[in-house]
Amino acid sequence: MKYLSKILIFLSIFLSLPHSAAAASKTVTIESAASIKSVLELTVSQAENSELRFGNIRPSPTVTTEAGPIKISINLTCNTGQPYQVTQTISGPLENGSGGQISPDHLKFQSFSGKSIGTTVASPTPVTPSSQVIYVSDLQGTSDTVQTVYNLTVPPAQAPGDYSALLTYTASAV
Repeated sequence: MKYLSKILIFLSIFLSLPHSAAAASKTVTIESAASIKSVLELTVSQAENSELRFGNIRPSPTVTTEAGPIKISINLTCNTGQPYQVTQTISGPLENGSGGQISPDHLKFQSFSGKSIGTTVASPTPVTPSSQVIYVSDLQGTSDTVQTVYNLTVPPAQAPGDYSALLTYTASAV
């Protein structure tokens, strides 16, 4: 019993002493953040035609002359999860330096979705000076590549010259 009381005294002294066997732990909290910007971008592919150039055309004096097709690839990148549309606007009639004109309705287009997910223009449609919808995305706003195909009808005996107009594409949320 004497032995047991010595052990108890030793234990009580030992337990009352400060222990440094385990280091104190520290916790640090840091903030983690990421900023993801909304993207709705439109680019014209450089791999295909990036300009609508029909080249040298020899018009007939008596019948219309067809030129084309010319394909323009429009790359659309979107991460908003919302539908969007692409429109085109022509600045006016194709005009040469002498004031000769080819009406925009002689320029026709169709559009095709690379992923077959959006709404396109299936039938050849005349280009108009007002804004025209050429593509509407799916409801999720999925990125896509749209091919727009143009054909130009040159009226008989069209005056010679270099004809031009500006064609503008715009992507916007629906």
